[in-house]
Amino acid sequence: MSPEPIPCQTILARAVDPESLRRSVPITVRKSAFIPRANGLDNDGLSVTLASGNTLERLRTSLRAPDKEGVTLHVGRIRQMSASGHRLDVKADPISGDAYHALITGFPARGPNETLENKVVWNRLAELLASHARCCLRA
Repeated sequence: MSPEPIPCQTILARAVDPESLRRSVPITVRKSAFIPRANGLDNDGLSVTLASGNTLERLRTSLRAPDKEGVTLHVGRIRQMSASGHRLDVKADPISGDAYHALITGFPARGPNETLENKVVWNRLAELLASHARCCLRA
């Protein structure tokens, strides 16, 4: 039995490296925070979690990465993003240690035979996510 669909009004959080944030006012997110990893580990989707009061602390603990920052995204907006026929979606993906884990899906797969077209799509979708992401989580 698959989990219930995530409602569009849900706010998600993603852990990012501090270098993925531009130190501007307001702080903005670099597209590098949303490019799927080259080794194919993100082919199922980009990891996110449903936001709650202690999300950043929970992410830092589960990832064993106390320096991670957190950004938020709105599910409904993500579902409106597409590039070259690749439409993003959000799927629940509960895992051990994070019952609220989810995946942003819709990116072309990464692997040894990557095409220039796929690279353009990854970059465009990452730009869209970065332009929508907000850096507002605090430990």
